[in-house]
Formats: sequence, C-alpha cells, structure tokens
Amino acid sequence: MLDARVIGFGHSTVRHASLKGVRLALCENLSSTGEGTGSLFLAADWLGAGVGQRVFVTTDGEAASRQVGRSDTPLRNVILGITDGEEQE
Repeated sequence: MLDARVIGFGHSTVRHASLKGVRLALCENLSSTGEGTGSLFLAADWLGAGVGQRVFVTTDGEAASRQVGRSDTPLRNVILGITDGEEQE
C-alpha cells in the first residue's frame, strides 16, 4: 500500500485494450510525515479522486487484473480509498 496525493490525470491516444475507459490519476508518493517525495506514478481511479486529495493505493497487480477482468493488463496501481482531510494544491 502507498500513501499518495493526486496531482493530475494521465491522458493518452493509445491504450492497452484493458485500460479503455479507465481514469488514470497521476499520484505523488508521500513520506511518513505526509510530504511529497517527488516519486510519481499512475494509478487507476474508479473512485473519482480529485487533484490535491490524499489517497491510498494498492500496488497489487492481481487486484488490478480482477477489476478490469483481464489477466494480461499492464495495470498495477489502483486507488482503493480517498483519505479524509484537508485537500492541498
């Protein structure tokens, strides 16, 4: 599990077939003190997280495969929850 903050969204003209219609959030990994580490990654977002919201993310590829219904998906990161609290920009 990763603690992260949504800083934007990914857009592409070509995607793997398993990712059609999947919203990709650009996230920044957070340290134990809640500060951004500068480490960025994309995560599937079916919850509708907004920019500045703190989220927790699973890096379990099996969970991602089950969600999209395909074992050949390249997806590994999925937002599992939005943390209550103050949003930051």
